[in-house]
Formats: sequence, structure tokens, C-alpha cells
Amino acid sequence: MQNQKRLITLILLLTVNIFYCQKKEYTYKELSTLFNSYPENDERAMVFVNLYIDKARKEQNLKKLIAGYEEAIYFTGQPEKKLQLGDSIIITAKKSGNSDQISRAYLGKGIIYYYNIRNFRKALEEYLKAFQYSKNSDDAYLKNKIVYHLGIVKSYLGYYEEAEAHFKQTAFYFEEIMNQKDIHEIIRQNNESGYLNSIYRLSKCYYDLEMHSKEDSLINIGLQKIGENNHQTIEYAYFLKAKGRQMIRNGDIENAFKSLRSAEDILKRNQDYASLATVNYYLGKLYWNTGNKGRSVFYFKKIDSLVRKFNFITPETRSSYEYLINYAKNQNNDNMLLYYSHQLVKADSVMISDFPKLSSKIRKEYDSEHFAGEKKILVKDKKIISIVYFLSIAVGGLLLIYLYFDHRRKEKELTVRYNLLLERFELGNQDSKFKDIVTYDQKTPQIVVREPNETYVVKEQYSAEIIEEIKAKLKIFVEKKQFLNKNLKLPDVAILLGTNRTTLSYILNDHMNVSFPDYIKLLRINYITNLMLTDKKYLNYKIESLAEMCGMSNRQVFRVHFRQINGMSPTDFIRKRFEELNQPKV
Repeated sequence: MQNQKRLITLILLLTVNIFYCQKKEYTYKELSTLFNSYPENDERAMVFVNLYIDKARKEQNLKKLIAGYEEAIYFTGQPEKKLQLGDSIIITAKKSGNSDQISRAYLGKGIIYYYNIRNFRKALEEYLKAFQYSKNSDDAYLKNKIVYHLGIVKSYLGYYEEAEAHFKQTAFYFEEIMNQKDIHEIIRQNNESGYLNSIYRLSKCYYDLEMHSKEDSLINIGLQKIGENNHQTIEYAYFLKAKGRQMIRNGDIENAFKSLRSAEDILKRNQDYASLATVNYYLGKLYWNTGNKGRSVFYFKKIDSLVRKFNFITPETRSSYEYLINYAKNQNNDNMLLYYSHQLVKADSVMISDFPKLSSKIRKEYDSEHFAGEKKILVKDKKIISIVYFLSIAVGGLLLIYLYFDHRRKEKELTVRYNLLLERFELGNQDSKFKDIVTYDQKTPQIVVREPNETYVVKEQYSAEIIEEIKAKLKIFVEKKQFLNKNLKLPDVAILLGTNRTTLSYILNDHMNVSFPDYIKLLRINYITNLMLTDKKYLNYKIESLAEMCGMSNRQVFRVHFRQINGMSPTDFIRKRFEELNQPKV
């Protein structure tokens, strides 16, 4: 009952206020003061905005009428109504015959499509119209605003280097103007906003280009500037979002949460849903990585609701569906899995549909004039999609053909290497002992056995008796398979042989033409290869077990050494051996 009384009182006050306003003749300045006391999207201000518009219409003051429509867009919360007002501005601007005014009108409508409706295709159409009308303009602020918004489209398309050039240009211009003395405070704030938005977008380009030192520098500059001038609330949220992303990269999880939650609150109040979707994605990812899957899914679902509302997705926020699909699988929830799989396909179709059209349009209608000075004919959307479709099929077909023949070539090379390996081990006559002297040929991964009649001249540092004694001990070292001991180092083997590391290293390098690491590597790989060739049970062992058996520390080292010595990976060797034996792998 109390609430009903308050509502009736409010209606009566508004009615009296409207009646009073209609009776009183306000000036434009007085009306501006009245509606500027309300925040953005607060439709209570529309009482005074409508009076402003009516006054301008009666006086046939086109400039003031356009200003009134612009204020109406600012205070109207409904995107569809904002678009209608945008059309009214275009009609009025065309009546004025002023190219700058018409350009601003189209730019304004494009911003509504981008910011409020999230339709990049429609936004780009309006930006390009604004560009056409601004070509002969002397209004540098207008031209830079158009360059900025075209930069956003290029960034969305993935043309980060080109977008970088756009935002560098606009940041330089807006900074220069905002630092001028004796300019009106509103003009200074507008240029400051342009500067902050430009360096924020530039920092995002550097993030995508993985130029993180430049990205971090711009984030710090932005936060410092806003700290001095905290009236730029929405820009503060953008830099908090960027700071959160930076902290995730640096592993500072606690502060990443703080920055992103602060950004979330500001973006909610300002109804910036595109930026909010990105913040939701980062928060979801943070919760997922810290083990809170339920909270993570809560944020990823928020992104899905925004996609359903605006039919808008970016490559970055698209990944949220992959997390949701993964979650549905773990929950064994078939309905959820089917739904999010369908949403992922839908999101991909939006991007696949948008990207060729946007790319073609901005290339033909902006880049060609901006960089070459001549306008090309716009190819229809349907034709572009068809060309992309058929090119994709053609490229895909050629890729499959290439992969097929490349696979055959690699298989032939693998067979040749395998046969050479068999010859080297002389299957059937192998006594499981290694050759006394081996060298490793760096060009081809094979063992090279020095023939007995090969000679070489060196300046001997040790007597022939010592050399032969060490070589004999090395033979015993091999026969006892002491090379299978893990973590063998040159001093360890020298002690086993009753000598020192200098003597052993000299004999290995100068008389056997092999370094100590390669010597041990060769013995171990020859040993395990011989085992797999002589007893097929070892072919069913895991790579880790094979590595353990031949004294190697881990599977990665084993794979690398096996490929170096035998010219193929252990997996390929095992497969070829099974093929030769005509047996499937167990």
C-alpha cells in the first residue's frame, strides 16, 4: 500500500513538472543543464530532451535538432529506439547539406550498431558511409574517430598490424589536442576519452601480436592517466580488464580476480556487454584453472546468454563453449552436451559468415581509397561466400592429395632406413655383441664401423700398451653391459676401467673417433634395438620401459637418441617390425 502511494505521488510530480515545463519557455542552455543532471540511459531525462527537440523543431534549427536527437540517444535505454533516433539525425543532417554533419550522423549510427546491438556488419556499412562524406573534410577530430572505429573492425578481423597503425594515429592526434592549453573542458575530455580508448585498443593489438612489453607499458600508462582523471569510468574498466589479463599471464591469480571483478561491476552499470563477455570469459577461465568448475560454468553460461541476445561472438570468447562442452561430458549430461555443441556450431557460423564479408568490404571501400586513392566495385556477399566456399574445397582437396603423397614418400624413406638398420645388425648372424670401434656420422643417423685396414696419423700421447689395455677393458665393459647403469659420467667409467678421465677421453676421441656421450648413447640404443630385433616380446613394451631398460633417464631423451642413431622414432621402428613379422601390435 505504501509503495502504491509513492508511485501515485511520483506520477503526480512528473505530471506537474511536465505541465510546468510546457508552460515555461526554457532556453537550450537551461534544458541542457536539466537533462545533464541524469546518468546515461536514464529515461527520466527524456522529459527535458523532448522539450529541447520540440523547441529546435519549431525554430527549424537543424543544428540544435541534431543535438537534441544525439542527447535522446544518450538517455534512451532501448537499442531499437536509439537506431530510430540515429535515422532521424541522418535525415536532418542531409537537409542541412553539410557533409561533416552527414558524416557524423552515419558514424553515430554505426556506433549504435557496434556498441548497443553488436552488429559488426551493419556498423561497418555506416562507418564506410561516414568515411565517404568525410574525405574532403577539414574536421580532424571527425576523421580520427572514423579511423578509430575502422581500426576496431580490423582488430576484430585479425588484421592486428593494420589496426595497430589506426590506433597509433588516433592516439597521437587525441593526445596532442587534449594537452593543448586554453581549450574547453568538454573538448579536452572528449579527446582524452579518444586517447585512452586508442591506447587501450593498441594494447589489445600488442596482446594479440604477443608483444607483451608494449602491451604492459600501455596498460600502466592508461591506469596512471585515469588515476589522475577518474571521471573516465568506462575506460577505467577497460584497463582493469587488460590488467587482469596481464596478471593471468604473470600468474598473479589473486590480483587478476580483483581487477576483473572490479571491471565486471563497472561494465554491468554501463551495459557494455561485449567487454563484459570478455571479462566473464577470463573469470570463467580463472575459476576453471583454480578448480571451481561450478563458478566457472556460471560465467561461461553468461557468455552464452549474451550470444543468444546479440548473436555476437569473438574468437576469444568462443573458447567458453569448449569449456562448457568439456563440463557437460564430465557430468554425463547429454542434453547439455548437445545444446552447447549446437551453440558452438552456431557461434562458428556467425564468425564464418561475418569475416569474409567484413574483410572484403573494408578492403574494397576503405583500404583501396585510403592507400591507393581509387575505389573498386563491391562484390556481392553471396558471391564472396561462394568463392570462399569453393576455394576452401579446392585448397582442402589439394592439401589431402599433398598429405597422401607426402605420407607415401615418408613411408618409403622409413622402409629404406629400416632395411639398412636390419643389414647393419646382420639378423640371423648377430652375436648380440657390439663392434669395438664405432663412430657417429652427423649427416646420416647411422653407426659407421671403421674398417680394420683404415689408418690415421696422430701424435700419440700414450703408449700402445696402455691404449690396447684400455680398449680391452672397454670390451669387457660392453660385454658386462655396465653401460646400462643410469647417470653414467666419464669419471665413473674411468674409475671402472682403472684409469682417469683424461686418458679415457683421449682414447675414445682419438682412437675410436667418438665422444664419451655418443659412445654411451650408441651402446644403449644398439642394445635395446638388438633386443627388439631378437625377441618380439620387447616390441610390446612401453617407451618408458624401453628407456628404463637401456639406462636412459626418461622417454623424451630415449626418443631423441633412438632417432639420432637409427634414423627413425622408436614408435616407427616398432610398427615396421610388426609389419615385417606380419603381426598386429598387442
